[in-house]
Amino acid sequence: MAGNYVYNKDDEADDYNERGISYFNVTQYPDAVKEFTKAINLIKTDPDYYINRALAYYSMHMYNEAIKDCKSAIALSADRGDYHNTLGSIYDDMNRFDDALAEFDAAIKIEDDVPDYYYNRGNVYWRKGDKDLALEDYNKAVYLNSADPVFLYKRSQIYTEMEKYEDALGDLDDCIKLARNPEYYKDEANIYIKMGNKEKALQAVDNALKNSPENISLKELKSRIEKM
Repeated sequence: MAGNYVYNKDDEADDYNERGISYFNVTQYPDAVKEFTKAINLIKTDPDYYINRALAYYSMHMYNEAIKDCKSAIALSADRGDYHNTLGSIYDDMNRFDDALAEFDAAIKIEDDVPDYYYNRGNVYWRKGDKDLALEDYNKAVYLNSADPVFLYKRSQIYTEMEKYEDALGDLDDCIKLARNPEYYKDEANIYIKMGNKEKALQAVDNALKNSPENISLKELKSRIEKM
């Protein structure tokens, strides 16, 4: 009954937060920020409200605002690896690599079994030119989740850059078993070209065309290989 209703500030804040999440999920980030701000104005001690608003700011490339909210969330709950991971990702986008590494290190120290943290840190190492450290992190990410082609594909790319072609091809084969993405076949073909194996390169492209017969870039790659 209406007469028995008791106002609960926590419930109202949660409602605003849920509305913000709904807006965020349909990429209406300014509206999401407004709702998360309403939640924060009611309850200033819930770190999730800050990290949610940080993600909305981040999606709008409002990095300084996102960083401030991440730091507020971490101040309220320093033992959340995902908060440090979010802050590290923002720093990475800003090319603040040392700050990014510090946050990914913190995330891994808190939770050492989350493959995304190693993957993200590996990306920073690679961008800094530290390929060996990047490969170590990609290896860890694959070890923790070998069923995610994102991790395998990234490792295949660094193997290729390091001219470890057989290792790269092994990862690409595993990627193809998980998802028949034309990019995997194209990378296979390009590695075989580097290895001087025209026949294998054509075979990789033909396999890709079986799944994507109208793919223009695949057709162009096949034509280029045939002319070699």
